[in-house]
Amino acid sequence: MTGISRGPGGRASRRCVCACAFVGALALACGGRTRTKAGVDPNAIRLVPLASAIVLETAGPPPSDTTVTLTAGEPRVVVLRHGPPENVVFAELSFASNAFRADSGQPVRIEVRPRPGVYGLDLTASAPLDRGTAVTFKYARYFSAPARARVAYGSDVLYERALAVGQIETGSAQLALLPSSRPVADNLQARLPAAGTFVVAAAP
Repeated sequence: MTGISRGPGGRASRRCVCACAFVGALALACGGRTRTKAGVDPNAIRLVPLASAIVLETAGPPPSDTTVTLTAGEPRVVVLRHGPPENVVFAELSFASNAFRADSGQPVRIEVRPRPGVYGLDLTASAPLDRGTAVTFKYARYFSAPARARVAYGSDVLYERALAVGQIETGSAQLALLPSSRPVADNLQARLPAAGTFVVAAAP
C-alpha cells in the first residue's frame, strides 16, 4: 500500500490516560528519551546490547509485506497498515527527493517486511539510502508494553518516554538507538542512515 495517508481516529482508553499524563513533558523533552545527561549529545547514536533492549510490542493484526518501485528525486510516502477490520496505520516511510544516492529519475525498488509481534520492520532498497529517508511508527491503538518494561520503568508512561527507533547492527549483538522525535503524541520518528532492520525500543 502506498501514498500519503492519515490513520483512523480513536485510541485505546489506556493510551488516552498516558497521553494526558505527559503531554507537558513532550513539549520540553521530545526525542524519545527520558532525560539528556549533562555532556551527552542528544543527536548522537547510542549503542546498547541488543539483549538489554525492550522492544515495543503490538497486539494488532500484522501489516502485510510491501514492495514498491520509487523514482529517485521524487518524494514519496509509503504507508503500512495493520490488517482488517480497522486498518490502523502502523508506520509511514517518507522518501524525500534526496532519499537515495542515485541519479534523478532512476527506479529504486524497496521492500518492507514488518517484524511479527513488535513495532519494527526490515527495509531493503536497490540503491543506497541518503539523508532524506525517515520512518514514523504509530502506536496509538496497539501499544503493548512487555512485562519486562513495567519492571524496569515502573509504568507504561515512563517506558514510552524512553522509547527510540533503533537499528539492529548487522552481524553484531548491538542496537543503535537513533535520534528520535515525536511529531505528535503516539508517534515516534527517526531518520534512517541506511537500509536494515529497525525496531521501537528502550534500553534501561
